Amino acid sequence: MKGLFVTATDTGVGKTTISCALLSAWRRSHRVAAMKPCETGGGDDAERLIAACGRPLAPSLVRPYAFPLPASPEAAAAEAQAPYVDIGNIRNCLAKLSDEAELVLVEGAGGLLVPIDPERTMADLAAALELPILIVARPSLGTINHTLLTVEVARARGLRVLGVVFSRAEARVGPEEPWTPSQIGRHGRVRLFATLPHGGTFSDDEAAAIWDAI
Repeated sequence: MKGLFVTATDTGVGKTTISCALLSAWRRSHRVAAMKPCETGGGDDAERLIAACGRPLAPSLVRPYAFPLPASPEAAAAEAQAPYVDIGNIRNCLAKLSDEAELVLVEGAGGLLVPIDPERTMADLAAALELPILIVARPSLGTINHTLLTVEVARARGLRVLGVVFSRAEARVGPEEPWTPSQIGRHGRVRLFATLPHGGTFSDDEAAAIWDAI
């Protein structure tokens, strides 16, 4: 069973959009599953991921933790006076989802250093799940620093960085965009995958390149 942990330079960058696009492309030739271990703010990310897999999945396995406050899992759990995220439970959910899947895609919350409890972050969760990291970044101005910092943090934590995929949240293409990916790739010594157009989908070849790299 293959697995992939999708993280990003920030919240709202497009992790769920990228994750759903990949799952939708992969499911045409593979049996896939997905997880959103911690969802805060009452969002619908887990539902979108299940729909993208194209088959029924147990919501309690896909999203074992959900908190109303739109904040880090640590803060949201504390606000709800609920237990913090249990990494062991998430590992068990992942194992059950993997029983009937060729790949399980796990979507993190926010970026790698978002706290999940008073001691640990999303990076610790990714390490515990032993999954390679796919970084979602904007192609627009300001993303170079954020993306390179994310790459450095992942490597410093001993995580395998699969590469960077870009998500265009707006239809407009800025004048800096032709330069941005190449600088990230060169300075970060990291593999670059496709840029998902605004409202678009991945081609079979683009999705296959990421699948094969896992």
